[in-house]
Amino acid sequence: MRHRRLICVIALMGLLGAASAGPAMAADDPLEGLNRRVHSFNRTVQVNLLRPLAELYEANTSPGFRRGVSNTVANLGEPVSAVSGLMAGDLDLAWNAAARFGINSTLGLAGVYDPAASMGYARRPAAVADALCAWGVPSGPFLVLPLIGPSTIRDAGALIASTTALSQAIGPEAVLAWSASDSLITYAEAQSELGRIEAQSLDVYAVYRSAYLQRRAARCRTDRDPGDAEGDTGTP
Repeated sequence: MRHRRLICVIALMGLLGAASAGPAMAADDPLEGLNRRVHSFNRTVQVNLLRPLAELYEANTSPGFRRGVSNTVANLGEPVSAVSGLMAGDLDLAWNAAARFGINSTLGLAGVYDPAASMGYARRPAAVADALCAWGVPSGPFLVLPLIGPSTIRDAGALIASTTALSQAIGPEAVLAWSASDSLITYAEAQSELGRIEAQSLDVYAVYRSAYLQRRAARCRTDRDPGDAEGDTGTP
């Protein structure tokens, strides 16, 4: 459930995926003043908390151990992907996620290993926000969430709804532990590249905003520029 990623991690994924996306619509950022303040807070947390924790984690664990932990945390997100696929009417996505969870939870020793991938079930993470996108719900203004990072009004609402549902189903402590683990692992994997991107950017906030919107445009036809979407017959 990497849609719960930190601000910098979302930006990196957006930059890597932007080349395959249709042009995103022009940034709707009427909350820019507030967003920049939250962005500044998030970066402070990143530098003073996440970075030291990530460095400590990498210094005291082996690559094999980190890979197993990453696989386990990712496996816990497969039920969310399955439900999101059903909500979006994408039965293939729902079945893929359900099959991955079943295979990796058993043959993969509770998700430590990923035998499902070698059996033809590649990881395809999805979130409730993707289902809303499939229904044609517009994104609304760009929004930076405390600790979580770039989002939109639509995506933030979907995140709140799914987090509330998960908390009621498995308990808020379990959801918090899962989210924190996912954020730390993802940041640890990406921190060197993120540092390079930030060092070369004159306006990091603008880079992250553009990257997030481009990444969402790659997945969501509703978020693409209308001129580009007219000639696109593929699925998000």
